[in-house]
Amino acid sequence: MTFTIDQDALNCTSVTKNSESDNLITVEKMIKTIVKTYTLTAILFGSLSLKAQTIEQAEKHLDAERFTAAAKAINDLATSAPTPENLFFKGYTILESPGLNAESIKAAQAAFEAGLAADKKGSPINEVGLGMVKLASKDMAGAKAIFEQVKKDTKLKNTDVLYRIAEAYTLFSHANDPAEAIMNIDMAIEKSKAKDNPEYYIVKADAFMLKNEGGDAMNALQYAEKTGKKLGKVYDRMAKVWLQGKNYNEAEAAIAKGIAADPTHAPLYKYQSSLFQSRGKWNEAAAAAKKYLDNSDGDCKAKLRYAKLAFVSKDYENVKKTIEDIKDCSTDPYVYRMKGIMSFEENEPAKAIEYLGLFIKNLPEDENAAIDYGFTGRSYFNLPGEGATRILNDSLGVINIEKAISLGDTTFNYWGDLTGKYAKAKDYVNAAKYGEREILTKKKPLASELARLGTYFAGAKNWAKADEYVVKALDKYNNTWPAGYALSARLKSYQGDSTFKANFGSAPMYEKYLEVLGEAKSDAKNGKDVKEAYKYLAGKEFQVTKNLTKAIEYLEAYLKLDPENEEVKKQLEIIKATPAPTGGTSPGGGQ
Repeated sequence: MTFTIDQDALNCTSVTKNSESDNLITVEKMIKTIVKTYTLTAILFGSLSLKAQTIEQAEKHLDAERFTAAAKAINDLATSAPTPENLFFKGYTILESPGLNAESIKAAQAAFEAGLAADKKGSPINEVGLGMVKLASKDMAGAKAIFEQVKKDTKLKNTDVLYRIAEAYTLFSHANDPAEAIMNIDMAIEKSKAKDNPEYYIVKADAFMLKNEGGDAMNALQYAEKTGKKLGKVYDRMAKVWLQGKNYNEAEAAIAKGIAADPTHAPLYKYQSSLFQSRGKWNEAAAAAKKYLDNSDGDCKAKLRYAKLAFVSKDYENVKKTIEDIKDCSTDPYVYRMKGIMSFEENEPAKAIEYLGLFIKNLPEDENAAIDYGFTGRSYFNLPGEGATRILNDSLGVINIEKAISLGDTTFNYWGDLTGKYAKAKDYVNAAKYGEREILTKKKPLASELARLGTYFAGAKNWAKADEYVVKALDKYNNTWPAGYALSARLKSYQGDSTFKANFGSAPMYEKYLEVLGEAKSDAKNGKDVKEAYKYLAGKEFQVTKNLTKAIEYLEAYLKLDPENEEVKKQLEIIKATPAPTGGTSPGGGQ
């Protein structure tokens, strides 16, 4: 079977950040995402004082999507040294962390306001922070007003202010302006004396990605690469650009460079997992997703994504462990789908029906439950029971499978499965019914499939339908299925009216049978049909064409295969003793 991993599930970062909207990979659709809300306490709690390099360390954690570690480090520093810069980073980290909501936005605002209050002369960077709060609150006009005022107050000389304004315009999927971002970051780069700040070029690349301009984004990242700094982040962005452009070899190279530069930079493993998905390497994709968990926060959303990948690679043991681990934080209905299919695979049909029913009940808005109905139907067939219980379960199985097919599921050959099920039980009426549905879905059914369906209809005593499919099979076999002619002759005889039977209407098919069979007429495996053909054709020659000589030839050929058959011996004696009719042919060849 094949499943799809949703784009949001690939980007295990905040849904407020623009990276969530990027289309990295499209694969057959099965998975949606959840958003775990981080509590304000988790973001703000902390008390230990850290060394002066804490901001750099916190940024490294933030870039690597270790949000809890980043928040702790910044909060500790802001508590021990509440400088404008530290308080800005506190608010910024809150806005960059997953689960952004009204409460966390308010906390970020409080941090920025505290940063402003910490400097009597004012703090332009914290003014920018308040503009970020406006963007997070979807107030574009308010944010722009703040940014323009800060730029005016600083006379466009503060390059870090310009950089943070540019970054702000790229942070939120619900409120961004890539053109403004590019304009501001270009000013920052132009005015900056330090041309080796990779963050400036990364922001520029992010802005170009918002415009879906991958070439310009890659140019900016190549400048960032030349600085030799923050290479894990630089290469994760490169991988993202290459993946979006489906340049998988280049993405692979960027990921390898990034891991070599910083093996703890979690996003690299996220993109590596996506790369493996694009190549259908589900085991490797799951392993990379596990490395992402090991090097990031390992939050509920990331664990769910790992579970989905492990599920696709059929690593059910780890899927079960991970689902159990996130049961208190995940409300994603796909957990029910995974549990249901795993239960089916492990021969627990009752549980499968229960979990799949819960998934269908909680079906995401744009999801198709076709495969779930399919597994539900197959599970009903696997339930124990006899008599009325068996009839009920089979009926429910068929209902669910028909629903799966009507919704377009092609994961399994459902009609073929049903056909085989009923044929095995020698219920040829249903075997023929579902076998015909299977055939009708195929543009070019095989001769063997047509022939098999003909035998099912024959078993159901639907002679006309049986002969219809046998004749279609004969046409495809092109004289390579002699037994089909004997079968068609027999079927025509069964369904023919009294005139057809009186005239031995099946004779041409029996004659064709013997012709195609050729020298194999003496093979024991063909004996039954050959004797049947000889006897039928003898009857025609004796009763219809009055060719007694030919009738005798057929019966004598019969007796060579079965010399002790008393019935045929008597028939032969009768014909030999019968005078040649007028216009007929006598045994001696006279008229």
